Amino acid sequence: MTDPTDDGWPEKYRDPRDRPHPDVLRVTVEAFDEMQERTLEATEAVRDGEAQPAVVSFRTVGELRKILTDRRVELLRALLATDGAAESVSALAAALDRDYRPVHDDVSLLADHGLLFVVDEGRSKRPYIPYERIHLDVELVGGDPGEAATPAT
Repeated sequence: MTDPTDDGWPEKYRDPRDRPHPDVLRVTVEAFDEMQERTLEATEAVRDGEAQPAVVSFRTVGELRKILTDRRVELLRALLATDGAAESVSALAAALDRDYRPVHDDVSLLADHGLLFVVDEGRSKRPYIPYERIHLDVELVGGDPGEAATPAT
């Protein structure tokens, strides 16, 4: 049976701070087929020695907006401004002048979507972003305003 905490990284990379990360996290809005195609292209580019950004994709602009609220963007910016890490969720909440619980919930949600990591250090949980910057890449194209977004498969 698979260990529920196994995220696919070898033991030496259990701590996300020890993992190799690119300088940029690219956040996109694209359908599953497009994301799959870009992933295959990126794999070939890496094989050829080209550096590639990390990518987190959302299916729709609405989904992206639900996750990247103004408060959560403020949280990400605060982490980026402190070399990507806070001493703890409590310290981050204090720096943002917000209550602990909503900051904890935001950190958990952002971690669940791959926008940051949480490092366990004893009793503290440290929010951590290994990237130097986050690039939002949202392309809008014309279409029928009543047309539903393409669901991911």
